Amino acid sequence: MAVATLAVQQFTGGDPTKTTVTTPRLSTADSNNPGTTYPIPIPAADFNYSFWQSLHLTCTNIGDATLLNNHKFYSDGTVGWTLGTGGGLLVCIKSTGDCGVPVASYDQATGTQGTTGDYSYDETNGHAYYKTGTSNATAPVSAATYTSGSQLTVDTGSHTIAEGFKGVVLQAKVADDATRGAQTAETLTFVYDEI
Repeated sequence: MAVATLAVQQFTGGDPTKTTVTTPRLSTADSNNPGTTYPIPIPAADFNYSFWQSLHLTCTNIGDATLLNNHKFYSDGTVGWTLGTGGGLLVCIKSTGDCGVPVASYDQATGTQGTTGDYSYDETNGHAYYKTGTSNATAPVSAATYTSGSQLTVDTGSHTIAEGFKGVVLQAKVADDATRGAQTAETLTFVYDEI
């Protein structure tokens, strides 16, 4: 049986531009390849944020399956980044139903390039699908909350088209007592069922 082939795409820009990525990097720019040019500075007080990052599964070949569904996301349960008190790797969620953002509800990341992204849950400048005041809005949580035994439900819908899956929106939050320097790579996992 030929299994489906999927890739992870990062959405950036206003259109958006959709780029296949294997090691996306969080930064203070709306870029799929920022390198080390736009790190997240440690703030003098409170928090700085990365620009939020939109990641979507994309089917490049459905193989012998008739559809794909039950898309979920999880981490290894420990995000070992030293981002300070209250800092961490956040994932945007909804209080009920699927937590993923539909392709049609993509919202370009905003903020001050090189300094801080806008907090995704901010009532004014946050992500249009997840900010305070939107339907089923709730504050983002640590990605470490979701493990192989307790996965985040991204999309329960059934899909056959290339870009049907809802996506995950991630954001780094950095406190004033964070440790300076590059953080270690983290493994995040996307799973789905083939029918």
